[in-house]
Amino acid sequence: MRYTVILSFLIFCCFLVGLSGSRVTNLSVNADGRDIIISWEMLDQNGVQHFNIERRTADQENFIRINNQPVTRNTNRNYEYVDRGVFKQGTAVVSYKVAIVQMDGSVHYTDEISLSNISSVPYRTWGSIKSMFR
Repeated sequence: MRYTVILSFLIFCCFLVGLSGSRVTNLSVNADGRDIIISWEMLDQNGVQHFNIERRTADQENFIRINNQPVTRNTNRNYEYVDRGVFKQGTAVVSYKVAIVQMDGSVHYTDEISLSNISSVPYRTWGSIKSMFR
């Protein structure tokens, strides 16, 4: 009897995880000096149509979609998006999340992940490039 209850509980937990859309793992955001790199890995790509990468800066109330990423139907389940436009905004904190869009139109979101002090990360402008040669 005890084993039946434990097995039922485990099956129920797996069912809840499947419904929650938590099939993304290793979500990370890193600055490489000029750009911000958002990367993630999919545990299961079945039924996924595409991903929407969404960004919110400290002065924005809502997330905005900045990219639509197609699903690669091969063994590589690692994804990456390079955000080249955020440094032009001069913000100190930026947050990202990935929307997983299913074939049936339903959408599941990852947790929000933030990167702070990005305004202190150097980026190249025409003026900074010219000054290197003076």
